[in-house]
Amino acid sequence: MDIKDIKHRRIKFIVCDVIYDELKNKIPESWKVVNLEKRLHEHSDLLREKLQDEINKSQDYDIIVLGYGLCGNGIAGLVSSKVPLVIPRIDDCISLLLGSVEERKKQLKTEPGTYFLTRGYLGEAEDFIVSGFSEIRDKYDKETWQWIVKEMLKNYRRIVFINNGNYNPSEWRKKAKREATKLGLRFEELKGSNKFLDKIVNGNWNGQFILAKPGVKITFDMFHNLVSK
Repeated sequence: MDIKDIKHRRIKFIVCDVIYDELKNKIPESWKVVNLEKRLHEHSDLLREKLQDEINKSQDYDIIVLGYGLCGNGIAGLVSSKVPLVIPRIDDCISLLLGSVEERKKQLKTEPGTYFLTRGYLGEAEDFIVSGFSEIRDKYDKETWQWIVKEMLKNYRRIVFINNGNYNPSEWRKKAKREATKLGLRFEELKGSNKFLDKIVNGNWNGQFILAKPGVKITFDMFHNLVSK
């Protein structure tokens, strides 16, 4: 299926904030977009619940496209009763940003202790890494939760800023470098790939996408051959 086949279809695009940040200037104007906060990734059950709710509210569209990968199994179990679902057949958002599962695995083989960042991940917070752990922050005094976060991140060795060329990276590169310095990690910048992202908005939903008919539940097995390579 390509853009010629979908240009007259009513499309609902439900997408993670991080992926939306990369695609927002490329999404067809006719698509209805709902972007969900990135923190939902921290709780796969909550992510699944929120996505299912949005899918249920979107049954008057022709096609529902999800801007997510399997994402910690948060996609498994979703079902659309009347409308086909289109989902990238990939493990998570980092692989979407890098263009493939293979590239993500290559980077993690180079350095398993890698924390990936983009503008979408960094957001507006001045202290991203620490402020991102809001549940911890709300339970402890500042000194304690900062120590806990550093303990949680102690196995990381580098911060990688993924630059997909979809915005001016200078401010966000500096911010990522500051976070690396705070945590005593080395900083690297990596050129991302829009290959997979562009396929989403261009309607090039070939074998790299799950095309689920109405009533078909999304399962882990639909991703299995790709994810387990």
